[in-house]
Amino acid sequence: MITAITGLLFTSCSDDDNDAPFEPGVGISVSGDTVTEADGPITLTFTTTEAFAADVVLTYEVSGTATSGEDFGALPGTLTLVSGETTTTLELILNDDDEVESSEAIVITLTAVDGGTDFISSTNSLTITLTDNDSFPFENGILVLHEGNFGAGNASVSFVTNDFSTVQNGIFKSANSVDAWGDTAQSITFNDDMAYIVVNNSQKIEVVDRYTFETVATIGGPSAADFLNPRYMAVANGKGYVTNWGDGFNPDDDFIAVVNLEDHTVESTIAVAEGPEQILAKDDILYVAHQGGFGQNNIISVIDAVTNMVTTTITVADRPNSMQLRNEELWVLSGGNPAWTGNETAGQLDKVNTTSNTVETTLTFALTEHPGFLSLDGDSLYYYLSGSIFSMEAMDTALPTTADITDLNFYDMTVNEGRLFGVDAKDFLSNGSLEVYDLGDNSLVTSEEVSLIPTAVYFNGDFNF
Repeated sequence: MITAITGLLFTSCSDDDNDAPFEPGVGISVSGDTVTEADGPITLTFTTTEAFAADVVLTYEVSGTATSGEDFGALPGTLTLVSGETTTTLELILNDDDEVESSEAIVITLTAVDGGTDFISSTNSLTITLTDNDSFPFENGILVLHEGNFGAGNASVSFVTNDFSTVQNGIFKSANSVDAWGDTAQSITFNDDMAYIVVNNSQKIEVVDRYTFETVATIGGPSAADFLNPRYMAVANGKGYVTNWGDGFNPDDDFIAVVNLEDHTVESTIAVAEGPEQILAKDDILYVAHQGGFGQNNIISVIDAVTNMVTTTITVADRPNSMQLRNEELWVLSGGNPAWTGNETAGQLDKVNTTSNTVETTLTFALTEHPGFLSLDGDSLYYYLSGSIFSMEAMDTALPTTADITDLNFYDMTVNEGRLFGVDAKDFLSNGSLEVYDLGDNSLVTSEEVSLIPTAVYFNGDFNF
């Protein structure tokens, strides 16, 4: 055996011309250890510190989380390093498929040189991280919900890319190959990879994959008794909680439907006061704004999602229409009763301490001012009033007196990462628009035509494995 190994070695000359065997060390290298599927063949280089006097066979193993034959081309497991040469290469062919996958590892380990381990260097293994270059059709973008015309069954959802280069209307229809799917879409709630679309006049929730919009389940429906005028949904303690107005002419039948998110059924209900509208979850506590349905109301119900009991109510102003959570604060914006009710009352902004569930700060608008669409971005609050956007900091002690942006016609709005996203329903008969403003200088970034009666904007991020 010694004779065989010695025959593979070159000798090296020192200054005193004494010949001595010099043992090569073989290692592996690659130009970059993170690649995408589309990067094409990857060259693996096997290098010896000294050339061999005869051809040698290099044996290697392939391991890792990537699958041979699927994520990359199968490798033979051996290659030959020719005598007198110090390098040889191996091409790793990557499979650029259309499947959305998490990052995976390809590990190449040199295990033998001509059947032995004497000439393996310390750099005998490398790991290549293979990242995916595919994405789901509706991740990393903006979803615009459209209620459509009441009774017409033409609710829809649009997708807008984050750079506003593409607007795709009717994504539910195209993803599920249907002509019509809902009458008066009201809101969307996300939970993990699912989107729950509350469809008011269809008395149902459509559950879809939020990144593909392929249908997963339908909860309720016109012939079912699960919902009655459903409005908004929040998730707490592993359940979905959906506000329902009930019969608009009956002030005593309003309720919260408790949805089992595993089997997509309504498992119980919680009776509440008239007109439950927006609902927010803070840990296992739910806050429900009672705008009043077809009437008026002025309370926030507090519900324990563990016991499904209303633990207290918080009195604010008439017609609380929007809420935002900031640390231990619940900000509630009430529009007040409009003039047409014959009992006009002023709008109001309240800060509620969520530890004690008491109102700590109240800021009152003028009698004829009826604000809405409260939004929060960091420590800044934004609201809509008489066609204008106003902003204030959470620590301010007075309402702003000057508008940031004027001459708007928003049907709804939200703020995200320094930008204002508003939807304009136009004449309610033709396509509406998504209007985006930069809140740094209050300039219009873009105006994108969407579909019929846009009613809300949502932000869909990266899919996470």
